[in-house]
Amino acid sequence: MSSIALPDLVKSLSVAFNNKEYENCEKLLGPIKVELIKHKLLIPNLQGSTNLTQDYINDLNITKQILEIGALTSIYLSKFEIYQNYFAQLRQFYFNDIQALNNSNNKSKLISLYLLILLSQGDVTRFHSELEYLDKRIKNLEDDELLSYPIKVDRWLMEGSYQKAWDLLEAGSAVPELDVFSKTLMDAIREEIAVNTELAYTSLPLINVKTLLFFSTEKQAEHFALEKGWTINNSIVYFPNKEQLDGIDNEDNEEEEEEEAITENLTKVDNKLIQLNLIKKTMNYAINLETIV
Repeated sequence: MSSIALPDLVKSLSVAFNNKEYENCEKLLGPIKVELIKHKLLIPNLQGSTNLTQDYINDLNITKQILEIGALTSIYLSKFEIYQNYFAQLRQFYFNDIQALNNSNNKSKLISLYLLILLSQGDVTRFHSELEYLDKRIKNLEDDELLSYPIKVDRWLMEGSYQKAWDLLEAGSAVPELDVFSKTLMDAIREEIAVNTELAYTSLPLINVKTLLFFSTEKQAEHFALEKGWTINNSIVYFPNKEQLDGIDNEDNEEEEEEEAITENLTKVDNKLIQLNLIKKTMNYAINLETIV
């Protein structure tokens, strides 16, 4: 649309993005989206899609490019909630029946990133709901290299094959945006193993904690353990047992605010669990390392 010079706006945004000036991209996106709203492009009117003019379709494709840059910018700035907002807006472009609109070189990449975000949040229900949705709209879903990436991670986590999931993430990807996100997901995997290790064991040698949690050095494992409130004595890591936790709970039982805090913390832990029966899986994983007694 010439009145708002969308091609020129996209060019300026693309230059900033290609120069990795992501904060500048973020500043440009605000006023651009305002103009898109004014001209009814941010939320496309696809009713009577057979009567859409070629100019309108062209403007919508430019809008799609703007939203894709916005989504990728939010990944590089680690603003994953904003990414989900952009992806919600892109849905109307990706999942419609107009071939001239639903095709994009970035489509698989952005869907994959969205699924990885859900995994990192432990939102398994939504993840699998989205997979069902995608399976109905994208043929041979797992044959797509990018789309199969989060599917493999999820499958291995459900199986308790943490080593496979970790190796896949650590190996990196040909897509830089996935690598930007990998650290967040790897931290989530480590946290999940840690939560269930507390429940599965009373103590472990520090060297085995290092291996179990994928640390390179015992110093890193020690730092993590202390942050978790674990006790270390003579290179043995001791986890708080159920009786100790119950005693703490009983002391604060009369304080309503503390009870609410405990409930909230338990909820957060639950959200990090990717599947039921994770304690058993963690123990099996540890045994398979052949270094945990």
